[in-house]
Amino acid sequence: MTTEKDYIGFIGDLSQAGFHKLGKITPEVDSLVEHLRDALDDVGPNGKVIHIAHSQGAIITALATKRLTPEEQSQIEVLTFGGGVALTRSQYPFLSRIVNYYSINDPLLLIVPAASKALKTGFVFSKSTGEQEFVFLTPRIGDPALDHCLTGDTYLEALTW
Repeated sequence: MTTEKDYIGFIGDLSQAGFHKLGKITPEVDSLVEHLRDALDDVGPNGKVIHIAHSQGAIITALATKRLTPEEQSQIEVLTFGGGVALTRSQYPFLSRIVNYYSINDPLLLIVPAASKALKTGFVFSKSTGEQEFVFLTPRIGDPALDHCLTGDTYLEALTW
């Protein structure tokens, strides 16, 4: 953040993320539901949609997913990076695949209990399916704020992999 505008935008994002964490449906959630349904139409009944979300986008994804049918969810794979929530198989049993990526120094681990617990206990696999739900990454920069950035070295390396 280098300008006053950056700080104002950051405060606005935090405020909106707080409303999302409380389950408030906003136009962003409605827009994502529409986008996912359009993508599902594009791939047809046998295709898959791979949805990538970062930070607050994971919260919006969680809210949007609840508005999709089990059939729609079964065609969607969700990959989150530094998510404001962790999507898990126990909460979203119909999603085709779920993987939550976190840098081990990501500040959001302090407010995402499921991710924090997985990091502390080493239980990163779904109890119901045995699939890996969490991947913890070694920070590449060492600064928690920079390692949280989707286009920072830590998450970018996982994205390109």
